[in-house]
Amino acid sequence: MSAWVHTQQARCTLVVFIGFLFLCAILFLGSAPRRYSLRIGAISRQSITATQNVVDEITTEEKRKQAAAAVEPTYHLDEAVAGEVMANLNATFAELRTVQQYGLAMTATDDEGNAITSNFTDEEVTYAQNLVTLMTLTRYQTTTLMWTTTEDFDTMVQMVSRAVENALNTGIREGKVSDAISTVQQIVGYRVDLSLVQIIVPSVLRSCISPNLVIDQEATEQARQKAMESVESIVYQQGQNIIRDGEVVTASQYAMVKQLGLLEDDARDYTTYIGVAVLLLFAIFVLVVLLKLYRPAILHDVRFISVEMAVIVITMGLSLLAIRLLNVYVAPIALGAILIGSLIGWRAALPAAVSISIMVCAFAAGGSTNTMGEMLQLSLMNLIGLTISALYLRGKGGRLRPLICGILVGIGNGLLMGTLGIMSGTALEDMYVNMLWSTGSGMLSGLLSIALQPVFEVIYNLATPAKLLELGNPNHPLLRRLLLEAPGTYHHSIIVANLAEAAAERIGANALLARTGAYFHDVGKLKRPAYFKENQQGINPLDQTDPYVSAAIVTTHTRDGLQLAQKYRLPPEIQDIIIQHHGDTPVMFFYHRACEQAGDREVDISDFRYDGTRPTTREAAIVMLADTVEAAVRSMKDPSPQEVMNFIQKLVRGKIDDGQLNNSPLTMKNLDEICEAYFTVHNGVFHERIEYPKASIPKRVKEVKDAESEEPVQGDLSDKAESTYAERNARE
Repeated sequence: MSAWVHTQQARCTLVVFIGFLFLCAILFLGSAPRRYSLRIGAISRQSITATQNVVDEITTEEKRKQAAAAVEPTYHLDEAVAGEVMANLNATFAELRTVQQYGLAMTATDDEGNAITSNFTDEEVTYAQNLVTLMTLTRYQTTTLMWTTTEDFDTMVQMVSRAVENALNTGIREGKVSDAISTVQQIVGYRVDLSLVQIIVPSVLRSCISPNLVIDQEATEQARQKAMESVESIVYQQGQNIIRDGEVVTASQYAMVKQLGLLEDDARDYTTYIGVAVLLLFAIFVLVVLLKLYRPAILHDVRFISVEMAVIVITMGLSLLAIRLLNVYVAPIALGAILIGSLIGWRAALPAAVSISIMVCAFAAGGSTNTMGEMLQLSLMNLIGLTISALYLRGKGGRLRPLICGILVGIGNGLLMGTLGIMSGTALEDMYVNMLWSTGSGMLSGLLSIALQPVFEVIYNLATPAKLLELGNPNHPLLRRLLLEAPGTYHHSIIVANLAEAAAERIGANALLARTGAYFHDVGKLKRPAYFKENQQGINPLDQTDPYVSAAIVTTHTRDGLQLAQKYRLPPEIQDIIIQHHGDTPVMFFYHRACEQAGDREVDISDFRYDGTRPTTREAAIVMLADTVEAAVRSMKDPSPQEVMNFIQKLVRGKIDDGQLNNSPLTMKNLDEICEAYFTVHNGVFHERIEYPKASIPKRVKEVKDAESEEPVQGDLSDKAESTYAERNARE
């Protein structure tokens, strides 16, 4: 474990972990709820929207209670009640008749039988009251009965009994007895004496009538429960206003805000943060898996994985700011795809863009005011940015290309939002606004890419296409020195660059990197330019030098070149080409000279090998082969095309046999294509020229005539010219 901590893999893992922590902070801020201070009955000074779907529990409960109260009770008929009511009614009337008859007996009459008005004594009234046991009569009711005639009493009994029987047949509902009594009173009021209807009948009915339609409590409760369940919950959708600015806060609104955890005194819901962290872990997992599939080298390179994580962090941070301060659709979500595509390539941009698309969904979590639909639309916009940047930026340089790519992404975003708006039936005004914001998102991503690309190039010393184009400028200080101090090496490098570019394009390698690396591959010769053949003019200092010293001078130019590259801060990819373009091949010329001088002594060939490393990339291997082929083929005397091709293949086979290509990813098919590319370029550079004949150019006709018209000139032509020149000077 301790050994692993100091490995490159451990450092890359640490970079990913640090990026994860930064992303956690950004996504937690994006999903953290804004807190409000509210009081029921107070006026709200801000509009509050639902951060997620929330149920208005108070209003929903009120509507459910109203629905339950509106349900009519379920009744069942109790047949025994009718008989009991009629029996009680008859028994009550029988006791009341006793009172009426007693009063009639106590009333004095005249000779014609008419009652003589007189008052009953208290003892008589009390006695009459005690005759009734089934109900309680007041003294006034008792007196009224005692004064009632038999005819009126019989009418009352007949009419009330009939009316009650009819009511029972119709059904008297539980809880509706008062309504039944009122109905009976109205029916008998047309025939029964008014005093009896108002004073006696109500008391009799209240004491005797019972409902025969009894409420079925279980069935009624089931009906009410069903009615309550049929009332749908009142739900405020995510993004919908719960409270508008200037509204008086109601209890239901306060309860919803509290339910969402948006009040200042509410405890934080850490489950949201856990969910965001899990989503982020999934996004990082997807990032690592896709990098493993498309660019596995990034997972082992601290520089590249740092760029990947830094761009993702910056993209998410700027997107959060744009969402909070401007509009959700203006978030520069395509910045990751465009910037990484410009810096490292589309194979590195693909995993980052997919990972960002997943992370964006976290902005819709918890306390965020963004809807999941909006975040999914942002994810689709990001995938459009990835597609366009992969197609447009693939292997191409130029400082303005990210801006143009951003414009294209913006147009794609606008068309996407318009399409989604038509599909979802969005209002035209809202759809146009969303299209404008999303178009601005792509353009903003392009502008930010232009601004950030040079920063990343400087900080991480990246070999981007734009950077390689700048390095390939002949006015670069190092190339300028090479042209002035070692012109032979400079022109050799130009031809090697042409060979390397053609070969790289043929096999699909980075042609721009191969060409630029070839420009700088021999800059180490600037330290001792006169010791190399292409810069010499007849005198070779190495002819009189010990072969071991000569080999050391020649082989050191790769290390010298690496030092110069580091001094001028050339990208590591070019530094690798410089140190690897000879691998550890031996300098055979000095080795043979050492063998000749050694006689019988054994010569160690390792003393004559370059101390560089063997090529590990396709571009470095291409430059190695191009360097070998250019120098060797140039030394051939009037070769035929077939001889050139055979010689190129022989040189490449020699590198294979020496193991110089063992660490490079080139295949045998690639090597065949590289040989064909070298042959094509050499045919164009070293083509056969026509030998021009030696012949004098005749004068034009006009010149001959002019010469004949002039006076004969005495003396030599040169003398004439000198005299003419002297005369012209004198005149001037």
